[in-house]
Amino acid sequence: MDQPPLRTADEAAEYIKDLGFCLLFGDKAASLPSLREAGRDDEAKLLPAGWGEDLELVWTWKDMLPTEQRAWCGRFLGGRQSLLSPRMTDLLYPHAGEPDDFQDVALSPEAKKVAEHLLLEGPTSMRVVREAFGLDSKGAQKILTELGRELLITNFGTRQDGPGWPSCVIELTSRVFFDSPGARKGPSRKDAALVFLDTMVEATPRELARTFRWTAKDTSALLDGLVRGGQVESEDRYYRLSADAPGPRP
Repeated sequence: MDQPPLRTADEAAEYIKDLGFCLLFGDKAASLPSLREAGRDDEAKLLPAGWGEDLELVWTWKDMLPTEQRAWCGRFLGGRQSLLSPRMTDLLYPHAGEPDDFQDVALSPEAKKVAEHLLLEGPTSMRVVREAFGLDSKGAQKILTELGRELLITNFGTRQDGPGWPSCVIELTSRVFFDSPGARKGPSRKDAALVFLDTMVEATPRELARTFRWTAKDTSALLDGLVRGGQVESEDRYYRLSADAPGPRP
């Protein structure tokens, strides 16, 4: 955090690409990188709405970057609003990458109906989703979290289709990021773990498992395998990239 605040969408996209993942808003413990904190500027002009111009920019990037295929956005890291680089989205996306791959996922009936609606109708605002399925705000957020944890949907801009603030638009992740030839390389927990350690510098198995919602058993086995392969080293309960191992970035 010793760099100037992010000021443009290009800088925000490069930040997300470099890290691989971040929260939209951080927590008090600063447990994960945060786009809001990277864009925070305490000297930013205060807008009539009551918040700073720096926050307005971050909110704009969150809506803009997914429509340009420069970042996935949804409720993933710990069920919170998160952003992933396109490469990290590919590494973590656990499904086939086809528009209807949600059919093979264990979802609640309500979440599956919303996914089916997106498959047939394309990008849809949450205002329309709530009206179509009779959802209140709490019910809608529950569905967004359920689909987001499986990376099945991404935020996809906003739409002014009613009174008040513009409504968030959602779309199927597979159709945004994997709809062109050669776009899909396939998931790799090994590569995702290496990117995580590169970004976090060092981490415990519990931190990695909690971030990506992997089981403790699978995470420990994965890290121990990377240690045996010489890509990762461990000390006490912390793991980090080996100094002489090739970096995980493309």
